[in-house]
Formats: sequence, C-alpha cells, structure tokens
Amino acid sequence: MREYKIVVLGGMGSGKSTLVRSIAAGSVVDTDVANSDRLGADKATTTVAMDYADIDLPNGDRLRLYGTPGQQRFDFLWPVLLRGASGVLLLVDGSRQRCADELSSSLQVLALHGSGTPVVVGVTRLDLALEDPMEQLSTLAVLDGLVVPVVPLDARTRLQGMLLMDVLMGEMEAHALVGSDG
Repeated sequence: MREYKIVVLGGMGSGKSTLVRSIAAGSVVDTDVANSDRLGADKATTTVAMDYADIDLPNGDRLRLYGTPGQQRFDFLWPVLLRGASGVLLLVDGSRQRCADELSSSLQVLALHGSGTPVVVGVTRLDLALEDPMEQLSTLAVLDGLVVPVVPLDARTRLQGMLLMDVLMGEMEAHALVGSDG
C-alpha cells in the first residue's frame, strides 16, 4: 500500500474545497467559516485552516487530500501543508481577469516551498469567463523548467476531479521514473 499526500492550492474561490469534497464523495473535515472578505470572492463561507479527506483507492493505495486556505492572510499555512507533498493540484479561477497573475503567483510559491513536486493546474469556472484563458495559462505554466499540464475543470463534478487526479498521478509516476534514472 502506498500513501499520497496531495495538496490542493489556489486562490480564494477557485474551487479547492469543492474539489476536495467531490473527490472524497462527501467525507471531509473542513474549517469553513462565514466569509468576511467579499472582495476576495463573493461566497458565503471560506476555509481558514484546511480541508482534509482520507480516501482509500480500490488498489489499496490511500490519498490524503489537503485543501489550503486561499486568502493571502493564511499563506503561512501553505509551506507547512506543502512539506512532504507527493503532488499538487493548483486551481485557478478562469473567470477572473487576473487569472494569469494568480497562476504566476502560485507558481512562485511552489518554486519556493514545493520545488520538485509534481503539479497539475486545474482551471475552474471557464463557463463564466469572458475570454478563454487556457492558451495564456498553458504558456505560463512552467515550474522548475518543466511544462505543467493545464486542464479545464468543473470542481463540482467527481469524474472531472478524478480525471485531474489521474493526470497528477501520471505526472508523479513520470517524476519518479526520471528521479530514479538520475
């Protein structure tokens, strides 16, 4: 049996808690409270510590999902949660005009605190985007000199969440193969 620590990182309102809940099919520990920062995202609640789900896979492996808080005032938790991560699901709200800046900022955090960790970018809320940001985000998605996969995502849909996890698992396997060769 193998265990994988997966960190779900992204800005406030990007769909981190929703993704953790959809992948876990409901069994989640969360620290959501009433949202007092309506400028960050217009939503009723926000995560102040982390979301957590423990998922047993059919092959006996285990996923431990950690959803980070998205508000900048809680960014001190990001390096703590990234420590020892097997992989990172980085979510970007594609409907925001500054989504490219958010991606760049998150990649800088990963360069400092998660360098060498496999990453996949999930772009949410594309149905609300005025312009399709996928090409621009795909161009910017580079970490440690490697191109990071960028995948459209509806975080509410378990199947799409599992497909995103599948892409991340492929990245983790490739990373392990490259690392074992030298």
